Amino acid sequence: MPGEAAALDGWLHSRRLVLLKTLLTRAERAQLPPAAARALREHWTLLEEAEHHDPVAARGPLGYPAAGNWLAHALAAPDGADFVAALSGLGTLAAAVAVSAGCDFRLVLPAEDGLLSLPGLGSYATAASRVRVAAGDDTVTFTPEDGRPTALPRDVLLHHGSPHGDRWRPLGPLPGGPAVLDDHDPHLARETGRAGLAGLLPATLTAPDEAHEWRELWRRALSLLGDADPERAAEVASLVRAVVPVLWKPDGRASATRLAAPWAVLTTLPRTPEEMAEVLVHEVQHSKLAVLGGVVRLNDESAEAVYRVGWRSDPRPLGAVVQGTYAHLALADLWARLARRASATPAERAAARRRAADYGAQVDHALFLLLGSGQLTREGTEFVEGMRRRYERLSSPGGRTTRNAKTAEPTGSAAHAEGTDNAADRLTNGHFG
Repeated sequence: MPGEAAALDGWLHSRRLVLLKTLLTRAERAQLPPAAARALREHWTLLEEAEHHDPVAARGPLGYPAAGNWLAHALAAPDGADFVAALSGLGTLAAAVAVSAGCDFRLVLPAEDGLLSLPGLGSYATAASRVRVAAGDDTVTFTPEDGRPTALPRDVLLHHGSPHGDRWRPLGPLPGGPAVLDDHDPHLARETGRAGLAGLLPATLTAPDEAHEWRELWRRALSLLGDADPERAAEVASLVRAVVPVLWKPDGRASATRLAAPWAVLTTLPRTPEEMAEVLVHEVQHSKLAVLGGVVRLNDESAEAVYRVGWRSDPRPLGAVVQGTYAHLALADLWARLARRASATPAERAAARRRAADYGAQVDHALFLLLGSGQLTREGTEFVEGMRRRYERLSSPGGRTTRNAKTAEPTGSAAHAEGTDNAADRLTNGHFG
């Protein structure tokens, strides 16, 4: 497990560096206004200095999900004013990296919609359009144009300390790991309507009791996972970096993972710890496959064939079938383990066994489609064969298996969505992917 997590982290870091260099190359070839060109050089230089100063600490903000959302937004921005505006996000990322690495710096950064957001740390509220951010010794100071400075200990920013007056709003830490409750990501909020987030809309938490409810669900879900499957609980606690509250249709329940931002779980508020545990397991699988997908190709992405699967009412391309099969295999395993908990009541055991059987039937059919598709690469065939072996062990009498990371638990990905209009959709609790 630690070795696998380190490999995933390394792959994601390499991918982020490639995308950053791609963005820099595009910016250098563009005819940027002089002020934008100077800012680009200043921000890139600070990134390099921070990486040189403390490469381990610098990796944290670079791998944070919001950094991936900004990169995707900037790379997709059309040439001209939109691209120039998107490049300003490099400054907030550089500031977050430099704060984490312990560097001293001074930058003037734009605030958007009343906030200057530092990915992975929090947001500074201001009515000004620009804010000077200065880090020196153990203090970070925010000074809006024509405004009074706000000085914060660097450790307060890094450890998501209590809010400082009505200006600095930290991300809310979730117990048991590095995860935070993040409703600050400006690039996620900038997605174009419902199409940008598979029908989901970012939600802002405005009352303290809302954040408390999310923290309690997270804590109880991890406790439940720890009781049923300690290894899975440890995986979720160590890999998830952000839980992002979202809205769907009225009273609808849905969750998603963005390929550009693995380790962020986008979800409506689950109703129970069991539902939260299922969401976390499902989306972590998707994040793992999102990272793996940047390293190895599992299927022929040019093929146009689509397939019907048990967890979606619409036909899916093969890549989505791979992703969904991997996530639903984990859910079949999860519910089988929940059924065996010593603390479970007879009714809970029966319900959990039914859920495990439902997910298992969906996986069985999807494996048949995948192995007969003719669209898998050599690596993809090995990956799917690993899932098949895992499913056979899970569905054997007793179903008590241990994980084999090399052959049984490859890795999951992408935004997926099911509604609640039919039985197949209800089985998935509205996961998107």
